[in-house]
Amino acid sequence: MTQHTPLGIISLVTKREPILRAVHADGIRKRELVEQLRVSRSTVDRGIRELENVGLLARTSDGYRRTLFGELLLSEYDRFATQTQSLLAGQELLADLSPAHELDPVVFQDATIITASKHNPHEPISAFCSLTGTARWTQTVFPSVFPQLLDQWVELCDQQMIRADIVLSEPAVGTLVSSHTDSLETLLAEPRVRLHQIETEPACGLVVAEDDSSATGGLIVLDERGGPRAFIETDTDEAVSWLRDRITDQLMQSTPLSEQPLE
Repeated sequence: MTQHTPLGIISLVTKREPILRAVHADGIRKRELVEQLRVSRSTVDRGIRELENVGLLARTSDGYRRTLFGELLLSEYDRFATQTQSLLAGQELLADLSPAHELDPVVFQDATIITASKHNPHEPISAFCSLTGTARWTQTVFPSVFPQLLDQWVELCDQQMIRADIVLSEPAVGTLVSSHTDSLETLLAEPRVRLHQIETEPACGLVVAEDDSSATGGLIVLDERGGPRAFIETDTDEAVSWLRDRITDQLMQSTPLSEQPLE
C-alpha cells in the first residue's frame, strides 16, 4: 500500500504517471485506458486503485477523473521533469561551478549553449558580442576583461544604443587601468555607458540585452584559468527575469567607477 508521504506520493506518480496522465477531467472508463495505454486490465485496475487511494483520482458516473490534487501534483511533476531535462543539458558546464553557486535551472531551458573549442577558444565571447552588438540597452556583469569584448564596448559608443550598464570585478578594473587606459577613458567619457565596480568577484558573466521589442539573456561560464568555457543564451521570460534580477543585485552592491580613484 502506498504511504501518504511526499516520497511515497512521488514514487507512485513516477510509477503510475501514464495512467494519471491519460485520465482527464471529463472522465474515462477502465476499458478505454486499457485500449489507449495498451496494457492489461489488471495493470489498469491496480493503477486506478493506488491513485484513488491517495486522492489523485476520483470515481465518477463516466469512469474516473483526476482530482484537483491530482491536477496540481501532475503539473509539479511535469515542472520537475522539465527542470531536470534542462539541467542535464548543462551538466558538463555545471561541473565547473561551485556547488554553492547560485543558478536557477530556468537558465538552461530552451537555451542555446555555445562552447569553446580547441580551434575556436573565443567562440563564447563572439556569441556574447553578437548578442550585445545589436541591443539598445545592455546590462552586464563581468569578472574578466577580454579584448574582443572591450573593443565592442568601445564600438557601442558610436552606435544608437540607449544605455549600457557594465559591472566589473576589481581584477577586471585593474586590467583596464593597467593595460587598456585609452579604452577606459573612452568608456568613462561616454554618458550612455555606466561603469561600476564590485568588490566580490562573480563566478560567471551575466548579460541582458534589449531592443525595442524583445529581451535576451545570457551567462558566460569561465574555465579554471578564467577563460571563456561556454555562453548560454536564452530568451525565455523566466530566465531573462532571473538574469535581470541577478544583475540588479550586483548593481545595487557596486560603486560607479567614476567615483573610484583609477591608479
